Amino acid sequence: MSKIESAFLKAMKETQQGKSSQDEPKESILDKFDYAVPRKKETKDLVSSRKQISKMSQDELFKTIDFHDKRLIFSGMKDKILLNKYRNLRTRLLASCPEGKTNFITLVTSVVPKGGSSLIATNLASAFAFDEGKTATLIDANIQSPALNRLLDVETEKGLTEYLESEDWSVNEVLYKTSIPRLRFVPSGLVRENSAEYFTSDKMKEFVSELVKRYPDRYPIIDAPSISESADTRILIELCDRVILVVPYGNCTEEEIKYAALAIGEEKLAGVVLNQF
Repeated sequence: MSKIESAFLKAMKETQQGKSSQDEPKESILDKFDYAVPRKKETKDLVSSRKQISKMSQDELFKTIDFHDKRLIFSGMKDKILLNKYRNLRTRLLASCPEGKTNFITLVTSVVPKGGSSLIATNLASAFAFDEGKTATLIDANIQSPALNRLLDVETEKGLTEYLESEDWSVNEVLYKTSIPRLRFVPSGLVRENSAEYFTSDKMKEFVSELVKRYPDRYPIIDAPSISESADTRILIELCDRVILVVPYGNCTEEEIKYAALAIGEEKLAGVVLNQF
């Protein structure tokens, strides 16, 4: 048994302590790694969605060398193994879409700082945007140490913090085009010291709600600070439907993995990405 599996089993055992033996057994976190087939949309809705999304304007796209240099996935890349891993992760997320919802919010966080969550979040968002009937919104919620502007080569004047400070801005004020087809971007904005106050605000709840309700075929992906580094991530987890945990290989302990799993909770932890191995 690997260190990761051992840590998750210990974490889930602790969450089950104190429960009655008569309780129905719950699905194990490890079971969530199994392949599942997503629910299909009706053909009519899918065709309509594709027509609307095809009208989205797009700036100059990244060239193949740009994708390689930035370690970003793209549909024509030669490394099919890596490409399919992200596609399978997208499929698992779609299969776990909460009942009655057309889309959902996924948060990506690392066990420890510098675990690679920004790259994973961007590639996951790209995987959703591969489908011509879907779009994705990548949100940089790492206010203290944002990385997505540089990764996406997007220059921005305002972002999430300015939006949350405003009284009458719409989401469109901070929604930027990128050089990846059908992928939109919300930058973090200016650095603020008390970022937790922003994420607990009513404006943040309205922001999240508008993203999922206004754009039913757009899948928001939040790049959050590492769960061991920032209290912001715990706050953001409450606003999300699913969480992807990034485990940097060889750079975190079994206890740190267990702590991260417990902080996320079995209900929201959708999968794990082993990075940098």
